[in-house]
Amino acid sequence: MKASRANERIALALAVAGLLASCTSGSTPPVRSQATTTTLSPTTTGTPSARTTEGETIGPPIDLSSLEGRIVFSDGTNDIWIVNADGSGQRRLTTNPANDFDPALSPDGKMVGFRSERDGNNEVYAMDVDGSNEHDVSRDRADDWGPTWSPDGRVLWNCARHLAVGFHACVANADGSGLHVLHNDRYFEYGAWSPDGSKIAFMSQQAGAFGNDPNYDLFVMNADGSGLTQLTDAPGEDGFPSWSPDGTKIAFSSTRDDCSHSDATGCRTTGDVGPYQTIYVMKADGSDQHRVGLQLGMFVDWSPDGRYLVFSPGLNLIRPDGTGLSQIPVSVGDPQFTDWGS
Repeated sequence: MKASRANERIALALAVAGLLASCTSGSTPPVRSQATTTTLSPTTTGTPSARTTEGETIGPPIDLSSLEGRIVFSDGTNDIWIVNADGSGQRRLTTNPANDFDPALSPDGKMVGFRSERDGNNEVYAMDVDGSNEHDVSRDRADDWGPTWSPDGRVLWNCARHLAVGFHACVANADGSGLHVLHNDRYFEYGAWSPDGSKIAFMSQQAGAFGNDPNYDLFVMNADGSGLTQLTDAPGEDGFPSWSPDGTKIAFSSTRDDCSHSDATGCRTTGDVGPYQTIYVMKADGSDQHRVGLQLGMFVDWSPDGRYLVFSPGLNLIRPDGTGLSQIPVSVGDPQFTDWGS
């Protein structure tokens, strides 16, 4: 898949998110009801836990005042914002007229990596957490995006340099120096570094993928690019992985509950806009894949203490067991690309 098609896939996801943002306030997207099966995904290992439905809170509510850390996000694809996890201290970090989005906090909380189109193409930028010292990290005419951080403070992203199709994994220091390309035979997009620094999880397009819900699966490799292992094999897209702080679990979003893939009672559909995404959690070896809830969700991340998950559209908050669905209040429309840091 060319980089432009990956752009189109993200644009489609944002369009779906915008259309269904009202789900967080209680409206319900179309549901196809069939009584032929009670399993939401034939490829899921373990039993899905349908503990939430759109807009419904199950179990004890989450006390927002107890939340620690900060969350960076973007208002669609316009600018980067930061807010304390309890909803206070909201601040806009970028004001460039070009699109700035897809932010990620550094492990020490001092810097933010993000994707910018201010140079006429997709580049990975970094800045101080107060919005100062914006600078280009990737520095290449080919497309670069999906920034995240290594535990020791380097930037990881998917880069298209020297490729006609697809992406490598690129790693560099936060100032852009020390660039290193991790070569392997897999398409690499939206990587996530394990907390101990030993492994990288990522989403990868499978051969022959096509349409508005191309077949992506999650893989993991050693930090040097060796030891590739496939973690998921559901139809449609499994993507945007996030490691739990203790390194034992990975959260991700999946389209396996969309009615184009599932005949289950309660499968979901957005109509003709695009696939419906839900949040899943699995063990780091790919076992025990289970759905957190039926709320529309993608771009998921863990709280620094591992007790909660945040996902968009909106700043939705939920426990990994599917209880306590809440929303962190912000005065910005269309929050996307959430990332929770210290």
